[in-house]
Amino acid sequence: MSKPAVPCYPQDMERRIFGFPPVAGENPRVLILGSMPSVRSLEYGRYYGHPRNHFWKLILSVLELPWEEEYAGRLDILKKRGIALWDVIAHCRREGSLDQAIRDPEYNDVMGFIGQFPGLRLVCFNGSRAEREFFRNTRHVGKSPEYLRLPSSSPIPTRLHRKWEDKLPEWRIIADHLDEVKP
Repeated sequence: MSKPAVPCYPQDMERRIFGFPPVAGENPRVLILGSMPSVRSLEYGRYYGHPRNHFWKLILSVLELPWEEEYAGRLDILKKRGIALWDVIAHCRREGSLDQAIRDPEYNDVMGFIGQFPGLRLVCFNGSRAEREFFRNTRHVGKSPEYLRLPSSSPIPTRLHRKWEDKLPEWRIIADHLDEVKP
């Protein structure tokens, strides 16, 4: 498991930053993997804690649920609906929050985690860096679960995804892999 988060600042690139432990209910169907939490997320001690990150808007829209103010409530929603969260990278060095700045990554045992949940149907990568780091560290993946890269929930616009609404059609595939659960 990962150690508690330690923010990393530009003058302190020698320190390692540590991500969060996984979030999972009893029988997740979908695992969403990020790369490494942002500086703001680490400061808040929350997955996708930066208020501008699109993750929570996307996932609650996929689940057709209203905004939930409480972070613990959002995590409970994910667990009840069969969605697990984790990051590919356990700890690294990084100046700022950009994935391009990640140095010396050490990896979480994602394949071990996946092995604990035989009901997993889909592993989603929240952006290309999460996908690249996963496959850099993982040699053998089976045919199940399915693996899929989604547009990053980062608020930084890209050519194809200017706003969070532009990403939503691709994120909707998550709902196809969940059991029907009443909120």
